[in-house]
Amino acid sequence: MSKMSIDMSLIISIVLLVIVLSVTYVYAKNKSSSNAQKVQAFSYDFEAVNSILAEGKRILILAPHQDDEALMCAGVISHALRNGVEVKIGVITNGDKKGRKIGLTRIKETIKAMDCLGLDRKNITFFGYGSTEMNVKTSFMYRLYHADTDNTVIASNVGSETYSIPDSPEYHSQKFGIPGSYNRSSLREDLKLFISEYKPDHIFTASLYDIHPDHFILYQFIIEAIIITKRTTPAYSPILHEYIIHSHDGDDFWPLRNQKNNTPAPFSKPATFDTDTLLDWEKREIFTVPIEMQSIPYSKNKKHVVISKYRSQRPSGNKNYLYSYVKRDEIFWKKDFSNIALLASVSVSSENLATDQLGCKVIDGISEGYPRFPKNECTSLGETAGAWIQLNWSQAYNVNKIVLYDRPNLKDNIISATLSFSDGTWIDTGPLPNNGSSYEILFAPKSINWVKLTVTKASGENVGLSEFEVYQTLGNPNLSSNPLQGEPLCK
Repeated sequence: MSKMSIDMSLIISIVLLVIVLSVTYVYAKNKSSSNAQKVQAFSYDFEAVNSILAEGKRILILAPHQDDEALMCAGVISHALRNGVEVKIGVITNGDKKGRKIGLTRIKETIKAMDCLGLDRKNITFFGYGSTEMNVKTSFMYRLYHADTDNTVIASNVGSETYSIPDSPEYHSQKFGIPGSYNRSSLREDLKLFISEYKPDHIFTASLYDIHPDHFILYQFIIEAIIITKRTTPAYSPILHEYIIHSHDGDDFWPLRNQKNNTPAPFSKPATFDTDTLLDWEKREIFTVPIEMQSIPYSKNKKHVVISKYRSQRPSGNKNYLYSYVKRDEIFWKKDFSNIALLASVSVSSENLATDQLGCKVIDGISEGYPRFPKNECTSLGETAGAWIQLNWSQAYNVNKIVLYDRPNLKDNIISATLSFSDGTWIDTGPLPNNGSSYEILFAPKSINWVKLTVTKASGENVGLSEFEVYQTLGNPNLSSNPLQGEPLCK
């Protein structure tokens, strides 16, 4: 082959290469532009986001460990701060299952991460309690909640009293001048005092259906603290937004890992969601995160950068597990504490004292029961038709809605019942959902000081309820300013 032929072949090859590179560049640029346009088009779907996260509102994030506040609430925090909302974060445990040193390190990491979002460290409170394993029976928080008495001290891996870094003393020391003992009474009192002093309009925390015991036990502590606060300040009616960090799918499978070259996708529904929770996926609150948290490359994505500050937790470990929370949205389920049943006393035809399935459990704020949470429901003793439960108030309330939750086991089911009211009226109900989901009854407003549910037909052997909610007529509140003194906490 002649030299001229070789030169011509080389020239043709170079020209073709230039053409291919040019086409590739144009395609990539157009694709990038298209992605950018899609990102810009995303909207905030969180219900009335600028009402919830509005100037003048108070937002409280209660995180089980350092990093949980960022994994599912970084977008909420960022948007709230832009709106001029007052945001506070309370971190309950020190995440110190590997020792005190790592606990102190994690405290500093939270301060750095929240600084990236513009949250001043003075708005971050560390409670300084212990943290151990994800195994339920050896978990510090689980053992604390289920201790023999309120004052039983439960030691963690590093000690038996609260601690923090010198620049940010833990909450108990701030309020009482000394660390708090690791007992149920101290944590309950700390949470109650913190919530009652700040009185947030919206509280974000881990779900009852999160499989990490530090998470679902914290949920139970928080529910108790809110109810105690409401019973002493009846007009206080915050909205709780619960989120899931560790689903029943397992951390290896959920959240789905992000694809390197794709913009963040929305959170997908965990495969085990319907079988292992009573939450409704279609009723989740969807908050689309700010634009800078939807961008790629991930190294410059704002939420990715925030999560990277938790270096001790190896964000890229387990196939980028922590970074998998960089999604297009953040999702929550809402619980309304305007429920005035929380202000009532309860009387029943019978209750199971031996299993702690008492009448007062229908107003414990947790609509769950056997088999997942058997001590959060009321069961009768061998009763079906004829069993009854009554809520009593010390004053009259104008009400127009009741929500009932059957026991979630599939054996005992209320098929029909009658609601009778102190004004002499009554309403017959149909069958309650057998899986424990809600049964809502709307009616013309009526002024009452008691309501009684009497079962008229049932299946099973021990009928009961997991929760009994009553709501006032909208725009016509009639809440007493007199606190309920000396009311025992139902546990």
